[in-house]
Amino acid sequence: MMKILLSLGLLITILASGHTSEQTSYDGYQLIRLYLQTEDHVKLVNDLELADTEFDLWNVARGDQKTADVLLSPEVFDKYTKIFDNLRINYEIVNRNIQNNINEQARLMLESKNSRNILLKYARYNEILNFIDATVFDNSDIASSYIYGKTYENRNLKAIVLKTPTSSRAIWIDCGIHAREWVSPASCVYLIDRLISEYRSSDPTTVALLNKWEIHITPILNPDGYEFSHSTQRLWRKNRSPNQGSSCIGTDLNRNFPYRWLTGGSSTNPCSDTYAGKSAGSELETQAVINTIKQKNGQWDAFISVHSYGNWWLTQWGHSSIEVPSDYNDIVAKGQIGADAIKAFNGSTFIVGSSAKLLYVNTGSSADWAKGAENIQYGYVIELRPGPGTPDYNFGFTLPEDRMKYVAPECFLGIKAFLNSILN
Repeated sequence: MMKILLSLGLLITILASGHTSEQTSYDGYQLIRLYLQTEDHVKLVNDLELADTEFDLWNVARGDQKTADVLLSPEVFDKYTKIFDNLRINYEIVNRNIQNNINEQARLMLESKNSRNILLKYARYNEILNFIDATVFDNSDIASSYIYGKTYENRNLKAIVLKTPTSSRAIWIDCGIHAREWVSPASCVYLIDRLISEYRSSDPTTVALLNKWEIHITPILNPDGYEFSHSTQRLWRKNRSPNQGSSCIGTDLNRNFPYRWLTGGSSTNPCSDTYAGKSAGSELETQAVINTIKQKNGQWDAFISVHSYGNWWLTQWGHSSIEVPSDYNDIVAKGQIGADAIKAFNGSTFIVGSSAKLLYVNTGSSADWAKGAENIQYGYVIELRPGPGTPDYNFGFTLPEDRMKYVAPECFLGIKAFLNSILN
């Protein structure tokens, strides 16, 4: 039966991929790294992102060395480099043509396309849903699934639940809220597979985790955007719902949650990648998560949202670089246990701390909502590879598929270690 399900899923994916649409070309788009010497420089970069849709801010790091990665089209490259020169902001071009990265990503995906196994791959939406169905069929004693909502384009939002008869509390883990962050859904698929395989092999930690918690995992929280990033526009970020009065499509789901909504680090411009939506909680995907969490109000112990990139393990709050939760030290300490597990595994360094302190002000995020509105004790955003100072850092969102053999295992081990730290 599992083979039938897999074959059906593969057929659906092939038929879906037969629908051709013109791919957006990023030929000549250059990724530059800014070296920001002052907080005014950091503020300028964040303001430019909100003010100009052509200023595609990929990443900001406010550690010992403040940096920002920005993708610029050929049409605006000269304008912005002149601004940086005038303000004496040092920069380097780390990729002179991002389309080359996208082409290489596509080439590697094509090489592995004939395999039915989607582990460590940038699988499509239908393949991932089929994986969930097959996994539940083969592991019905500990696995079930449910549809918790639909998108504007009528795709199902599906979660898998892993639990045992003694599971009494709950954990939420979502991936793929931002469409272009392909390493995220692939990591959730791997997470599901490893939890089950370790439970079957009687790994004592994993058995203990499932005996306490029902773990809800949704591999693609933004399927419309995710599919669009595969079929049409590789670097698409938002969902695909229309915006009344604008020709621009989509809302940034991680700016749409009803906690400190639109109070900083988000945009009122529908054309912006950080557009917060027409109102707090306006989007179907946002509403679906909210309703699901509220149905088990008081039962959730952790809310984890998996993103990329930068090797960050982020805590609350997003709205202030000064204000932190009263239990901030405990939240950081538990997150550090996850980061330390990753470090012990392969040497990768993940920095733990407040998102506004380490990166930038952002409001309306799911993790802040989980903590601030729903009182879930532990809420994190985990930004996966590539990380600063590594050879792959210049790939950004276009990390080749063959790097998933590093990304997914460390994500799994970090989350497993964190959950073990709060087990009792």
